[in-house]
This record gives sequence, structure tokens and C-alpha cells, in this order.
Amino acid sequence: MSFSYEFLPGVALADVAFQVKADSWDQLFAGASEALTSVMVDRRDLASDRQLAVNLSAPTVEDLLYDWLSEIVYLKDAEAFLAKSADICVTPGAIWSATGTLNGDTIHADTQRLGQDIKAVTYHMFRVSRQGDSMTAQVVVDI
Repeated sequence: MSFSYEFLPGVALADVAFQVKADSWDQLFAGASEALTSVMVDRRDLASDRQLAVNLSAPTVEDLLYDWLSEIVYLKDAEAFLAKSADICVTPGAIWSATGTLNGDTIHADTQRLGQDIKAVTYHMFRVSRQGDSMTAQVVVDI
């Protein structure tokens, strides 16, 4: 399994937009997590000393990804935690669920190259789709 992401310049003028492509829901969520964190910090500066469990459910995959990414932003604000990677299992169904562990580090402004401070994930241009064995998400975050 694999994923890739790219930032989309010019899509959202005062915000940051990115697109993630993956071959599974698990990898789509992991890729979106990494892209989100890459806005906030150079991920190479993060250790994986802290692990936080996250368990969420939502009626749609779109709502679930939105909630998952919003949880990462919340943990940055509430616990000074930056997620370097995510081990996640996404389960489709009438109610979608995501169970996983965020691996990361406490914010250390003196030793980490911090980027933009994300205020929130937005629904502006937010899309999740599946075409065959390929999953894609487009996300815009408010900075």
C-alpha cells in the first residue's frame, strides 16, 4: 500500500490546499495526516516519542476524514502534539470508523522548523472519492 500527496498552489488564496492519492482508505487517511502535519512543521524534525490513540466514527467517509484531520489540529492546540505518522484502520459501513495511533512529538519551537499554524480544516472544496482501487481526497485548511 502507498500514498502520495501534493500541495495545490492557487486553489485557496488565504489557506493551504492539498490532494492525497492512495490505494486504500487506511493509506488515504495516513497520507492526509502527513500532508496536514507538513503544513505545520518540517516532519524530519519530529521524533516518534509520543503515541496517542484515536478512535472516531462518522456516517460518511468524508465526515470521518474531516473529523480525523480536525482531531490532529485539536491535539496540536490542546496537547502541543504534532503527528509524524499515523497507523490507522478505516472500516467502511453504515457507520464508518477509524481506529489508530498517531506517532509524533511535542512541539519544540527551539529545535523544530515550524511552518504555518493551522486553525481548522474547512469544508471548502473538501472532497473524498473512490475510483476503482484509487482513493483521492482534496483538503483545504485555514491558516
